[in-house]
Amino acid sequence: MSDAVTSPSARSERVAQLIATVFPPWDALRDRVFYSARALASIALALGLSFTFQLASPMSSVTTALIVANPTVGALLSKSVWRLTGTLIGAATAVVMMALFAQTSVLYMLVLSVLIGAACCVATLLRFFKAYAAVLAGYTIVIVSAPAFDDPNGIFLSAMSRLSAVTVGLASTAFVFLVTTVSRPSRVLQQVETTTRQIAALFEHASEYFGDAPDHAENVQETVETFREAPTTYYTERGRILAATGALVEAVEYAAADNFTISRRARSLRIGVSRLLGLVGAHHPAWQTLMTRDPNARDARARTREAMRLISNAPGSLLEAPTNPALLGQLDHALGGFDDLTQRTQDLYALAIIDSERQVLEQMRAALENLGGHTRDRARLRLLFEWPSAFRNAARGMFVTFIACMVWYVFRWQSGPAMLAYLVPASCLLATSPSATRVAVQFASGTMAAIPMAFVLQTWLLPQVDGFPLLVMCLAIGLLPGIWIQFHPRHAMRGFGYAVFLNAMVQVQNPSHYDDIALTNTWLAYLLAATCLVLVFRVVLPADQRLDCARLAQSVVRAIQTLARPAQGVLDPVVWENLQIQKIQRLVQRFSFVADARRTADVTDAALMALTVGRVTLRLRAALARGQLE
Repeated sequence: MSDAVTSPSARSERVAQLIATVFPPWDALRDRVFYSARALASIALALGLSFTFQLASPMSSVTTALIVANPTVGALLSKSVWRLTGTLIGAATAVVMMALFAQTSVLYMLVLSVLIGAACCVATLLRFFKAYAAVLAGYTIVIVSAPAFDDPNGIFLSAMSRLSAVTVGLASTAFVFLVTTVSRPSRVLQQVETTTRQIAALFEHASEYFGDAPDHAENVQETVETFREAPTTYYTERGRILAATGALVEAVEYAAADNFTISRRARSLRIGVSRLLGLVGAHHPAWQTLMTRDPNARDARARTREAMRLISNAPGSLLEAPTNPALLGQLDHALGGFDDLTQRTQDLYALAIIDSERQVLEQMRAALENLGGHTRDRARLRLLFEWPSAFRNAARGMFVTFIACMVWYVFRWQSGPAMLAYLVPASCLLATSPSATRVAVQFASGTMAAIPMAFVLQTWLLPQVDGFPLLVMCLAIGLLPGIWIQFHPRHAMRGFGYAVFLNAMVQVQNPSHYDDIALTNTWLAYLLAATCLVLVFRVVLPADQRLDCARLAQSVVRAIQTLARPAQGVLDPVVWENLQIQKIQRLVQRFSFVADARRTADVTDAALMALTVGRVTLRLRAALARGQLE
């Protein structure tokens, strides 16, 4: 009998895997189901209010509800505020442009292309949902202007209609998600505290990763050869903690928009999280592999481990009284003995170890002080601006807009504005992605997948609808696939492109009627626009991830070289370190697109080693300024 015959146990395992795939456990589906239900409720409310207020474009409010819907209420509110801001700017700009260039079509198209490029540039530079102000300012110009192309005198009414639809969509979504979500300021504070304890545990158990180091004089050559070597388990744990700490930046930003208590502490929390990032990132494993038997160096490491043990195992909240002040006092006590250790030590390796351990405790103490809100740090963290990527996205936005304008102008195609209505929003939205070249294909494929569903809705379901409940049910059938797969990391942009632009293709009218010529032209316009989007982002102006990584690496090196030159004014170590960490995060993210995991890990370690060199240089500058090195 052949060995390929499947055993009963293997068949049962496959059946079990199939059942688990088709019917996953409720815990894995709960968040997705709740989010989908709330998103559909927001859509129903927005559409109902649009009909009640007799808005000219009710589906625009549905599109707004889909775009701003977010499981995190703080993110939703932040998104809504900046979306409304961008809509106001875009509507005002559209009115001014139509007033200036109503009689000069080519000049209007050139100015429109430049403005869309500028919006894409700004959207690339800004972080989080602040970028949505630039995105909305860009494509609101087209959405407001499109209905007024035939009658420029109607531009003001078009602007008011768009603004009304956006406001209804924002208000409906905010109402549904706020009512169905309980605001807990302790949630983000608990995330910060958990991450802080994990960082302390990493330093507490450092000896378990590296063991006891022998005397440096016997193993100098081995130290040089293994300068970047550390146990794989350490790199894995450090990478996990760095990712968790980096996620706190976004969590604090959104929580501050949702909760007044967090908003009052937001600045201190941001600086504290930045210090935690610097603590994990800049303390390279090379410090742990420095080899010496000096008792003072061993005492310094023991003090650090004990202090970190107290933090990781401290009862109560690390960020609140009485635990936070007590820990600050214990850290002060631990730091008090380092001066004596330094004075008793002559070995250079031991002095380096002692200074490194002192730095760890000082950084942790400063972080706890910021996170606990006991100090008003005047540091102003800087935002990293990637100008090459911003200019590239600006060129993409200008190019796709000008192509759509020329197709419309040359061929006199009545569905030309539909191409603009897709390409402009799509290019602006993709400008916020760190890998627009890769995401463009997913976005366009999601839009193409929406065309068959739009055909089914427009030609079969909607003509048979009688009443608002059936209309909402039909729209839910069409939109649910896009809403559902937005939770999948690999297909989120496909779902977004599907759900958002399905609304634009579906013409909700009362009564609904079938116009084959108009519908076919609209679908063809979206198909051509999606193809054009992919060609521009992947063929004409693709991103060179390796070149972008090289630019970021050179920027980090130049920043460190600048530290070695004579001081040019006051330099805040926290601000400098945070800016370099942002560069390293972008570097690692982009490099992971073109290299395997092992190579990415090597580059990450080298970048963090450079950050360590910069931190040591900062400490040497500070010591020189205090006259300790003279």
